[in-house]
Amino acid sequence: MTSKPAPNEKEIAALLTFLSDTSQQTVALAKNHLKKILRENPAYRDLLENPADPAIASQAKVFLEETRLEELKDAFRELSAQGEHLNLEQGTILLAQSAYPGLQASVIPRALNHMAMEVEKELDAQEASSSREVMILRRYLFDRLGFMGDERNYYDPDNSFLNRVIERKTGIPISLSCVYLFIAKRLDLSAYGVGLPGHFIVGHKTPPGVIYVDPFNRGKLLTRNDCIEIVRQRGMVFQDAFLAPTPNHQILTRMIANLVNVYTEQRQTDRAQWLTQILGLFENV
Repeated sequence: MTSKPAPNEKEIAALLTFLSDTSQQTVALAKNHLKKILRENPAYRDLLENPADPAIASQAKVFLEETRLEELKDAFRELSAQGEHLNLEQGTILLAQSAYPGLQASVIPRALNHMAMEVEKELDAQEASSSREVMILRRYLFDRLGFMGDERNYYDPDNSFLNRVIERKTGIPISLSCVYLFIAKRLDLSAYGVGLPGHFIVGHKTPPGVIYVDPFNRGKLLTRNDCIEIVRQRGMVFQDAFLAPTPNHQILTRMIANLVNVYTEQRQTDRAQWLTQILGLFENV
């Protein structure tokens, strides 16, 4: 039995022209055929990214972006199936890739691994204690590397994407807390996210008690009373539940919801609508 020959450039170009057809059925058939071609012949992605005919370049670009977002949505769907203890780091990578198509999945973990190794060197050089471990991690991130909250451009979308947060050493409370948490996890430190109303911090379990760290404010240490004051300043009555560990799926959905609000305010409707669909995947987690 002879195998079916692979499509040539002219056939793919013809399919692309159907993407602007007035018939939705024709458009759907063309898209499905192109997706099948890409699954069977991944190398054709380069052809679609750089078509020889400029006339089909716009259709190819739209098709590739639509396909990419569909694949990303499928990845978020698989992640949501992990439940409340989902892989938060993977979630932040997917979120960053939604805005940065060329971002390799290994970039963020590699940067986090490097920072964790640097901290581990300092930990190995000193006598171990849970409180000292917290101090060393704080000093490394906020004094040595200079991570800090972006007060001037708080609503910049880049403040929510970990690749940019790590590159620029600035972000919003929840993204900076994620950097802190992911490094702490690599060092086997007992840290967890604390989703206060309107603010996000990190809690550390130590033998003397919980230590609270505010990554947005250069790793400032907070007492329980400080946390109560943060809640009070936001016009709410404090509840002990506010200091409970925030499950991973809630941290991720809070990050996504932040971006939906930002994009909606900036009138980037397509981005806001797509992320709203992603939020919907986590409704029953």
